[in-house]
Amino acid sequence: MKKLLAFTCIIAVSCGLYAQESINITQFIEKVWDFENDKDAIKLKSKIPVILDFYADWCRPCKMLEPELTALQKDYKGKLIIYRINVDKERNLAALFQASSLPTIFFIDKSGTATYVRGYRTKDELKQMVDTYLITAKKPSKH
Repeated sequence: MKKLLAFTCIIAVSCGLYAQESINITQFIEKVWDFENDKDAIKLKSKIPVILDFYADWCRPCKMLEPELTALQKDYKGKLIIYRINVDKERNLAALFQASSLPTIFFIDKSGTATYVRGYRTKDELKQMVDTYLITAKKPSKH
């Protein structure tokens, strides 16, 4: 019985390592961007790129997207973080990012440059976007 309990705990903890984190507006200001004080541009608080997943519990494509994002978080462990924002609970954040169609996914690189897509995407499509916008994004060269 103890072995079963220990195994269950290990599985629960390891699954939690790759799950996206649902956040509210207060946590968003603390962890992602203090838009109340830095209004002109996104100043990312994270040292690694961020993905924002705007979703609703009633949205079928949003539910389909969740395991894709979980797999993506696992593949890019330590290289990016994914935050989920429930638009029904966090209307101000949804309005700030104009997330009116669901799901809406924002890719924010370390410099604060944001790119977004709307609608369901497969894991492979998401990986391509991460590699393009977040991981291998090149800074513009000065001429």
